[in-house]
Amino acid sequence: MRRLNQFAKGANTVLMIFVALVAAVMLVSGLYVLNDIFYTNRTAFVSYDLLKYRPKAQEDDEAANNGFEELQKINPDTVGWIEMFGTNINYPVVQGDNNLEYLNKDIFGYSTASGSIYLAAENNSDFSDWYNIIYGHHMDNGAMFGDIAKYLDPEFFSSHNDGIIQTLHGNYSIHVFACVRTNAYEDTVYQIDADSESRYPVLKKYIEEHSVNRTEIPDNISDGHILGMSTCANAVTDGRIVLFASIAPWDNATDGIAFQRITSVDTASSDTTQLYAAGHTTQTGRWSFLNLMCLICTLLTLIPLWAMGRKFGQFGYSRKMYHRLKGQMDKEQEAGQNYEKQEEDEKQNAVSDLRHFIIKGHIGIFLEIIILIISVIVFFMTEDLSGIMVIRDRWTGLMILIAAAALIVDFICLRYRGILPEETENSEEE
Repeated sequence: MRRLNQFAKGANTVLMIFVALVAAVMLVSGLYVLNDIFYTNRTAFVSYDLLKYRPKAQEDDEAANNGFEELQKINPDTVGWIEMFGTNINYPVVQGDNNLEYLNKDIFGYSTASGSIYLAAENNSDFSDWYNIIYGHHMDNGAMFGDIAKYLDPEFFSSHNDGIIQTLHGNYSIHVFACVRTNAYEDTVYQIDADSESRYPVLKKYIEEHSVNRTEIPDNISDGHILGMSTCANAVTDGRIVLFASIAPWDNATDGIAFQRITSVDTASSDTTQLYAAGHTTQTGRWSFLNLMCLICTLLTLIPLWAMGRKFGQFGYSRKMYHRLKGQMDKEQEAGQNYEKQEEDEKQNAVSDLRHFIIKGHIGIFLEIIILIISVIVFFMTEDLSGIMVIRDRWTGLMILIAAAALIVDFICLRYRGILPEETENSEEE
């Protein structure tokens, strides 16, 4: 029966450890998913932090690429910046080696469901092709290319048909002329080749037949190029909505007034009053879940929530026992009472051990406080809690060492192996 009880106790311990591990895995997974959703929703809109790196649009087109140097330091794949006036479409444009690279990756290189606004890999990065396609996700909150669905409404279509593309080689004006419903496998829309003479008439006819809203479609493309802005349609799995626009080199005579509508940031004054379409402010950093766990572990080593009274109560008990034994020994010596050497040595050792434990305990508490302060400083100087969560980063090793140091100090300096206070009180009561 005794062996059966021991086996049951061991099995129960194993089960509790297993349940704790499963719960920890579920907690980490849940936090990771929630953080990913939070990060996606926050970074789907262009932020003030990114908008301040937007190239300056100069009316005389002088230094048109001013600012792209900073953007390309963030991501060398940056090829432009697109804005449709009065909408949330206001983003840097990147171009990957293929059309899947930036499908679920933002401009900072982090994985996110909102992805990036990106130019088709088949196009030239300077938008010199007769037909250019830019892709972006449809977000229900209107971020990325979510506002393209609004162009299905005739009133919105007629009032939001102008925009600008800034590139390394100059500015282009955007004039939307059609909104088309199509599917992801329509070659007429998504095939890119250099033969404009044979391809444009076919594309023009397709736009005329499938457009939901449109104005006058250009008869030819001798004076400019065609831009397709493609996003998903919510109701259909393979459905797509494409905005077709003409793009032409910026002409101050006809487009100059549009400069007043460009969303920009005055970095000198940090004025954000113009950010009517800039969405939420966010940071570009990230933080590590393991680093946070190390910080919490260091804190709980100093202040164990489940045994705080026992940990710190042992010092009061030790001082009490030390003074009691020391006083008792002093009285016995004054009275001239003699004991056997073994018994006297045991009392001396007990008094010495208590005194050493009290000294070590105070040193241990001091060291744990210092270690906790170091852990907090390192964590908040290296982690950005407003950014995306990762499991570990380059500081994780240091945070583990700090947490381990706290545990070692606790084990050496603050673990009393003698009789616990409650055990003594119980024995005295009995």
